[in-house]
Amino acid sequence: MKLFYTTTLIIFLGLLSGCSTSIKLDPKHTIQPKQQKDKTIFSLKQGKELDLKALMKEVEQYPVIFVGDDHDTKKTHEFFKSFLDELGKNGYKIHLANEWFTPEHNSLLKEFTDKKIDTQTLKTKREWDKFTRHRWDLVSPLYESVRDSGGRLYGVNISKKDRKKISLRKFNEMSSKEKAFYDSLDLQVSGHRSLVMPYFNHCHKMKTKTKESCSERMYRVQVTWDSYMAQESYKIGKKVLKTNKDKLIVFAGAMHVEYGLGIPLRFARLSNLPYYIFTNHQIDQKQKTTIDPQRANGIFLYKKEEKK
Repeated sequence: MKLFYTTTLIIFLGLLSGCSTSIKLDPKHTIQPKQQKDKTIFSLKQGKELDLKALMKEVEQYPVIFVGDDHDTKKTHEFFKSFLDELGKNGYKIHLANEWFTPEHNSLLKEFTDKKIDTQTLKTKREWDKFTRHRWDLVSPLYESVRDSGGRLYGVNISKKDRKKISLRKFNEMSSKEKAFYDSLDLQVSGHRSLVMPYFNHCHKMKTKTKESCSERMYRVQVTWDSYMAQESYKIGKKVLKTNKDKLIVFAGAMHVEYGLGIPLRFARLSNLPYYIFTNHQIDQKQKTTIDPQRANGIFLYKKEEKK
């Protein structure tokens, strides 16, 4: 009898093993066209739609929140402002670290949150129009929301000059600190490489040519961005996260945070603080939407904006 049970167990485990190797798992959250609504908060943790109040409850236990945006999307930025406003109403002290400024701008940002300069002066002193073509009218309300709730703003991006040194491997122009940072870059995170490398197919158009492939140069710059912003966010977190009412919000492009492979992965190597990842996704209400549950913890779904 004992032999019978043992044999049966072996056969069962063999069948189970055979099944598991033949099944390809590809779990997705699917939202049918009739269920889709413009400007919807969807929790990938809970697999359901949330309102702003429920989102506050979901992020309550996370001192660090990574927010990724599709640049220049009006609906996403309006939602993010409402999110920041709601955090302020719930008594949180917001520490917003964002990629549109570098640490060298922190004193300027403090002048703004201390209400010593206004929004237009902040834009002028940042030389925004010279720096980028992205829309100031969409990001500035976020800064005003943080200021008005008594929060602080921080820059976490690396300067273009320092980024170029790393891209072109100009070691002779690097300080010992900059060279140490370069040496610390981990370019072998396979999951991250497979995520972002396909976006570098256009890199042959780059003006500066080198013997090294342009895709490898661009990938090194991407890792530089993520590593530097993670490092600066970690420094800020150590300094400002003192109570459960302090929130560090790291705001960057979606590709820097999605799947936890950009800034969050580098941040996790420095800190064991729990974090929440929020991103956005454009929907087509005529087709079903499928979302990888690993993409983030929460996602803002929005319909494509009509061009006027």
